[in-house]
Amino acid sequence: MIKYLSSVKFTFYNLVLMILLMGTGVGLSQYFKSSFKMMNEINIMEWIEHSWSNKSMIVIWFALLCLSAGLLFLNALFCTFTKQVQVAIKSRAFQKWLFMVLHCLFIIVLACHGLSLIIGSKQSNSQLFPGDHIIFNNEFMVKVSQVVFQDDINILKADYKTQRGLMTRDNINRKHNYADISLIRHKELLETKKVIMLSPLRYGSVQVTLSDFVLKDGKLGVNLNITKNHLNYFFFVVYALMILTFGLYVFLSYRDIK
Repeated sequence: MIKYLSSVKFTFYNLVLMILLMGTGVGLSQYFKSSFKMMNEINIMEWIEHSWSNKSMIVIWFALLCLSAGLLFLNALFCTFTKQVQVAIKSRAFQKWLFMVLHCLFIIVLACHGLSLIIGSKQSNSQLFPGDHIIFNNEFMVKVSQVVFQDDINILKADYKTQRGLMTRDNINRKHNYADISLIRHKELLETKKVIMLSPLRYGSVQVTLSDFVLKDGKLGVNLNITKNHLNYFFFVVYALMILTFGLYVFLSYRDIK
């Protein structure tokens, strides 16, 4: 059984299954937009509890996707410790050790993905305007003091679909549009940052991300996603190491072939 779970054949079949499930998810998202949106906005266990009674098909699809990811995790785990470690020890070649390390990093990344679904806190789509604040996790206050949008304001007046189409590099310079956000705990200022899209405020395990600019009754505001997860920093470090290791392995392999 372990031999089959560690085989390349099992890897192939499982990857095909994952691709089919992801493709199915793309199709389902067109018919159950609110459910998929909610999946990203709340803790996954809360989402399952909320969706099971009236959207059980989506929950079953998600469970199958998690099962496939879990099998891929087992495949990488068994392949690493029954094959790659032995090959690295016997050959003593740097590339073999590098390939084994790459497998180990991939296992850690998969584990972090899985754990991040069930631990931590999340509060999404919080709409705030200058002077507003929100309490997160009964511990932190997130306060917006200023919102600046220097590009064409008419983009924010368009409907959601049109607005998404206009959000291009030609129309939007993300560095020109920002919100001054402060993170406070027990009246103590922890961090203040000019937050732009793709550049969140981070303090320890807390992350405040600007997802959208909004225009309501002539007032300019922002939508924020706030998360707290102790795995975030560790995950990004390991993920970066995995990418670097993969790049080095490809470079060395290409050099040898050449």
